[in-house]
Amino acid sequence: MDSGDEPEIIRRCRSGDEKAYRELIQRYQRQVYSVALRMLRRHEDAEDLVQETFVRMFKALDRYDPERPFPAWLFTIASRLCIDHLRRRKVRPISLTQHDAEENEEWTLEVEDPGLKPDETAVHHEEEGRTRDLIDSLPEHYRIVVIMRHQQDLSYEEIADALHLPLGTVKARIHRARALLKDRIEGQPS
Repeated sequence: MDSGDEPEIIRRCRSGDEKAYRELIQRYQRQVYSVALRMLRRHEDAEDLVQETFVRMFKALDRYDPERPFPAWLFTIASRLCIDHLRRRKVRPISLTQHDAEENEEWTLEVEDPGLKPDETAVHHEEEGRTRDLIDSLPEHYRIVVIMRHQQDLSYEEIADALHLPLGTVKARIHRARALLKDRIEGQPS
């Protein structure tokens, strides 16, 4: 994804260029959907949230500060909407042993090593699934920082800015989430 043209696309959006709006949506739709699905765990809710995120982004684009990275600003909007949605829904973490067949179909590897043998591919898929389940089992305030850090590659500072949290809180949450994941991994049978 070339971010060098982003300021120009945003400038065009601000002047009402519909093609530029579509370019931003195409550029970030999958990433926003991925974050929403990981947080909300329901395909329909994630799709609704993606639409709402882009509607809010377009309405607030005149307030976007070009000094901030655009993806961090966009994920701020998406993560706040996810958190608001979860608060309204009062979701409880699901058990690691529960699986939703429809949701499992949604999770596919984006890049697969063509050199892997079928048995290696199966083990890899199984490990990916266990990792997803472990991350999904985290409380929402830990899950969002892990997703933003490790899936969206945002810096600690960008996460703190996006979630309006002190930098120390973000670092502490990521540290605690990793400790929880480590404990859960060590507690699992191999």
